[in-house]
Amino acid sequence: MKTTLYILLATLTYISSLTAQNTYRLTVNELFERGVQNSITIQSSVIKTQISEDKAGLAKNKRLPDISVSGLFGYVGTPTILDKDFSFLKHSDTPDWKQNYQVAATQPIYQGGRIKNSIEKAELEKEIAQLSLQKDKSELKLWLIGKYLDLFNLYKEREVYAKNIEEAQIRLRDIEKMKEEGMITTNDVLRSQLLLTNYELSYKETENNITLTSQQLDIILGMDENTILEPDQNLLSSKLDIQQENDYIYQAYAQYPDMKIMEKNIALAHNNLKLTKADYLPALSLQASNTLARPIPNVSPAQDLYLNAWGVTLNLSYHISSLFDRKHATNAAKSQIHLQELAQEQQRQNIRTDVKSAFVKHQEALDRIKALGKSVEQSNENYRIVKNRYFNQLAILTDLLDANTVQLNSELQLTAAKTNAIYTYYQLQKVSGNL
Repeated sequence: MKTTLYILLATLTYISSLTAQNTYRLTVNELFERGVQNSITIQSSVIKTQISEDKAGLAKNKRLPDISVSGLFGYVGTPTILDKDFSFLKHSDTPDWKQNYQVAATQPIYQGGRIKNSIEKAELEKEIAQLSLQKDKSELKLWLIGKYLDLFNLYKEREVYAKNIEEAQIRLRDIEKMKEEGMITTNDVLRSQLLLTNYELSYKETENNITLTSQQLDIILGMDENTILEPDQNLLSSKLDIQQENDYIYQAYAQYPDMKIMEKNIALAHNNLKLTKADYLPALSLQASNTLARPIPNVSPAQDLYLNAWGVTLNLSYHISSLFDRKHATNAAKSQIHLQELAQEQQRQNIRTDVKSAFVKHQEALDRIKALGKSVEQSNENYRIVKNRYFNQLAILTDLLDANTVQLNSELQLTAAKTNAIYTYYQLQKVSGNL
């Protein structure tokens, strides 16, 4: 009896200390919102998206004139004139200072499609970065719901252990009375006390796991690490709408981030082929410049005066050496297109298998709930019968404890099955591009 009271006191003390901790009730919607807002991975993806947008802006700026301003100011040493035998003749009378100021603007007219395709490439890379951000959010949500359901399971486990502790305490008191009346041996009392102790230890371990899982979520969600999170207890009663398997496959083809990224990669490969072909085309640009120079260098001797000159130039360039690389570069670009198309087809196959797996696993989880629901009813009835038989001395303690263990395990398995059904539902939403 002293042992029982000690265990009960320790349990109540431990429970009261946990109750004093800061707790916060967290819904699934808030879980996703906080996770997306505070995740370092998502923040990194957002920065990558911003970088891709800036690169797209830079590519568009290539259509604008290239304006440059240059200036030169310096001292010119006195030139020395030497005879044919390198003997000194005289010093030339030239200005001591030189200056040159120029403003030039170059407007590309024709670049063989380089500028246009570079802009298209930057836009495609921006879209890929945005799709990668969407993919990262989807993966983060699935991870968060997994941890959230782990936490939900732990709360249910604690509830089951608390109920079994209460039942074990009542049973122990009844067994101790039977021992005092000489109906059973001390061994039954000791075994009952041992089982109660094990339940207490399991309860404490579950509490510790709640604390640890809450801390993991707190860090990701940007909350105080000492906050104990409480999941929505109505989660299991929420209705999950399930569509046909083919519907999920069509949705995945249309909106799954990896599938969209494959489409953009094919477009990038085609764009790369255009850029490769542009290297074999001439480039034409128009340049206008104005130069202010001192001294005037094209007269002899140089005059220490300013000369202002302006001009307009049409520049045409063509890299003849690129013709030697044309065949290999073009073939490589075409092969890259084919590789991306094969990767897209591989992704289509992966989608079909992933959706099939997620759909079957979800149906399997629902079937398991039905089966385990019956098991819980059967284990409860079995425990009631064996308990009555034991206290009527028609069964041994081992039978009673075994029945209690079966009852506890069936309840834990049912909770795990229900949360697993929710997790497989979110898996199905992820692979179909709906998460």
